[in-house]
Amino acid sequence: MNRCRVEICVIGSGFAGSLLAMMLAREGRSVAMIERGQHPRFAIGESSTPLANFKLRQIAKKYGLRPLETFTRYGDWMESHPELMRGPKRGFSYFGHQAGQAFQTDDKHSGELMITANSNVKSSDLHWLRADIDAFLVEEAIRAGVIFLDETNIKESVTAMPASGVGDDGWVRLVGERKGQFISMDTRFTIIASGNQQVWQDAVDVPLTDRWPRTNSRSLFAHFKEVEPWTNIMIDDGYGTAEHPFDCDQSALHHVFDGGWMWLLRFDDDTTSAGFMLDSNRFPLDASESGESEWRRWLDRFPSIRRQFSDATMVRPQTGLQRTGRLQQSLRKVAGERWALLPAAVGFSDPLFSTGIGHALFAIDRLVVALRDMDNSRRLSESLAVYSKHVGKEIDLIDRLVSLAYRASSSFENYVAATMPYFAAATSCERSARTSIDDAMPSFLMADDATFLYAIEVIEQSHRETLAGRHHQSFTDSVCDALKPFNHVGLFSPDRPRMYRYTASD
Repeated sequence: MNRCRVEICVIGSGFAGSLLAMMLAREGRSVAMIERGQHPRFAIGESSTPLANFKLRQIAKKYGLRPLETFTRYGDWMESHPELMRGPKRGFSYFGHQAGQAFQTDDKHSGELMITANSNVKSSDLHWLRADIDAFLVEEAIRAGVIFLDETNIKESVTAMPASGVGDDGWVRLVGERKGQFISMDTRFTIIASGNQQVWQDAVDVPLTDRWPRTNSRSLFAHFKEVEPWTNIMIDDGYGTAEHPFDCDQSALHHVFDGGWMWLLRFDDDTTSAGFMLDSNRFPLDASESGESEWRRWLDRFPSIRRQFSDATMVRPQTGLQRTGRLQQSLRKVAGERWALLPAAVGFSDPLFSTGIGHALFAIDRLVVALRDMDNSRRLSESLAVYSKHVGKEIDLIDRLVSLAYRASSSFENYVAATMPYFAAATSCERSARTSIDDAMPSFLMADDATFLYAIEVIEQSHRETLAGRHHQSFTDSVCDALKPFNHVGLFSPDRPRMYRYTASD
């Protein structure tokens, strides 16, 4: 297919692009999806959350995609699609480390934080092996009637003539190359679902950023096999796990240290997604050092983590360990007259709170609603302005939450307190979304709630005063006070210190 004409073109075929294309097809739109590479392919952004799964279930019901509900609970996924790799995620776990020292904690769990998201493994959230689920969703989009073109590069975008050949009725022609052959696609609206600007920068004229987010981090990551469970390391060192509310290796496990953190996400094929996230202000990238050398250096910095990886070998991707420069970006515009960006294309902060999947789901639901006004240019412009406002506020709030945690990382006690705004936001957002009417959905993580944003300002100021030694109470107490209107799940008051057995939003 060298020439085609569709109402909407989606550039990028990750899970968000494919799901969005399916939703638009269900709305009766003709849709094409363009992909520069091929599936299956390696990707990160693998950790779901209760809020993300709530939104996916809502989308599945709303758009007649009920089979997708099976991907929101570990037990259902195992029953329906055991061929697609995944792992159970019971919650979030955090363990504080000091450089050059073995991990230490005590009976008050001074070096630990565990927050349960669900009551058992069967109903738990998941880690997605993105190569599997992304490829599956592309096939589902094709079955829904979406035209899919892989190995396709868009070279330019030009104003196209309408089908009648008279005048300009808002169609745009995307011109490019597919597998060495010329291709053109006429479309009324282009959606950018890829965070890689090289994939789409010729398709739309998006002003580049004139400001940078507060967070400044970079990453080293890959998938490994034979990573020792963290529970085994703790038991070997004489630390009990009887008070842990769940197996910490069935979670988004965070090793936290001054200026950074490491993630470990386990899949059922005995492989583990692992990566270091580093504050680039503290630990700038040294291009003269290989990624493998830097990886070993960071493992050596933390003896207990090094033991976890003593027998580990890299299994994915085939290109080896991935290393990035600064991850953060923030474009000036979210949408224009004939185009819109999904959050990953607009701006990215950091994977610290596993916000990527949930944020994308909130955005695509709102964008599909906006595109119902495609036949009325004035209403469409207004709807896209609302979409843009939400996405911009959401990206800014995520950046503030992540940046606060990085700045608090020199003290694990303060770091624990700095995670609480996220959990308050996530549970409050789900609570609000459950009671929203029709398409009047809240912003992701309460980003449009003035009272919550004021609480974040108070917390940020409190941390600045804490660092300066001018605060009259502990940072933890200050965070607790500021979040009282949003603490619906017993934050700051677990039965056991820092061991939260269940945090439900309803």
